[in-house]
Amino acid sequence: MAFITDKQTLADLNLMGKYKIGSMFNLFNRVKTRGGELLLEEMFRAPLVDAMAINQRSARIEYLGRLGVKLEINGELTEMASEYLTQPRPANPLSSLFNCYKEKTQEVLYRSQKYAIQQRHIFAVQEVLLAASNLLGQLEKQGQGEHPCKAIQDRVSAIINAPGLKQLKPKYPYTVQQMAQCQFLMLNRYRRELEELLRLLYELDVYLSVGQVAVDKGLVYAQAVDVGSGQTNDWIEVVNLKHPALADAVGNTITLSRQENVVFLTGANMAGKSTWMKTLGISFYLAHMGFPVAAERMRFAVMEGLFTSINVPDDISQGWSHFYAEVMRVKLVAKEVSSGKRLFVLFDELFKGTNVKDAYDATLAVTQKLAKYHTCAFVISTHIIEVGDALHGTANIQFRYMPTVMEGAVPRYTYRMASGITTDRQGMIIIENEGILEMLGRPVSDHS
Repeated sequence: MAFITDKQTLADLNLMGKYKIGSMFNLFNRVKTRGGELLLEEMFRAPLVDAMAINQRSARIEYLGRLGVKLEINGELTEMASEYLTQPRPANPLSSLFNCYKEKTQEVLYRSQKYAIQQRHIFAVQEVLLAASNLLGQLEKQGQGEHPCKAIQDRVSAIINAPGLKQLKPKYPYTVQQMAQCQFLMLNRYRRELEELLRLLYELDVYLSVGQVAVDKGLVYAQAVDVGSGQTNDWIEVVNLKHPALADAVGNTITLSRQENVVFLTGANMAGKSTWMKTLGISFYLAHMGFPVAAERMRFAVMEGLFTSINVPDDISQGWSHFYAEVMRVKLVAKEVSSGKRLFVLFDELFKGTNVKDAYDATLAVTQKLAKYHTCAFVISTHIIEVGDALHGTANIQFRYMPTVMEGAVPRYTYRMASGITTDRQGMIIIENEGILEMLGRPVSDHS
């Protein structure tokens, strides 16, 4: 079973994108190899849906981050080694010897580059083996006994200490006979082992990268619990949760359970509603990847997917207005929710593309319907505080708001969530503070 989400959610939360400023991918991307980068991207595209697998990955990342070991490896040579292992497999040592003599002859007679390229490829594989050996030495020195990475460590050790590979230490540049021996061993006898070694190094590369980010930023690892295990009735429990990419972020605490599975969030513009919802979504997603989050503590029941509606654009190609795009977004989520899936859903400012009366009616009706699905968790924000009044008495809805403190005529935002429904209305104050009405108060004379 795969974790369910979509492009809109990934964009809302700025999760993906090597070249996107502030993306979560960029936050954790300190890998040394192209293979590690591809694996990191794969992890971002496929969060886990099994508590044991999530907690195992978290334990490995935390362990390596705590050890502080380093993978000293040349990314270019590693890519070259990977490319070399895709070459045709020599049938036997004699065919390897024949091919190497053939390429050497072509180099002498026709200045062919094949022989030199083969030399460089073999050197690249040797450098990968050396990097793996150095990392293994660090792990064995600091990691004694049983630990989360023991299986990976033992497998790396078994590969690089295989008799043929362990004794394979010719000096570059190689003789024709040395090249032939290396070619047969690398492309035939130990090909699968070397391919596996690269995969293990990519995995360790990712874990070391993420672990180092966690140490540098003081992140923690969430505890995953399988639904039905009896260990918790809470969908999500977070203490002092912050946005991982924001410096000096303010933390908030919240619990969503089967009994209280809806948070109805209000607050003025700029009070922090959208940022808090993004923080929740990002942390929920990262936790399902087994990655660390910016919190004091987080515990969650493994769910099947995440959907957000935060920055829904209009769609000119389909002729959709902003409001209709919002409606179609709600329709998509409603279909997934009504199918019985366990989902975390974040709706920021429902139906802001229509008039206040329709937005009120639609927000109220949709929230009442969604609240009945106790297998899902919802956070729904709105400016229309009257909807909250109409929802009072609904047992499974929590009412929260982002406060605004007025210091004279200047609003100050605490970003610290409080219980209840806001009564803040600072829109006109902000407009007046910016001098817009004064700017428009004296028309330019018509001199025509």
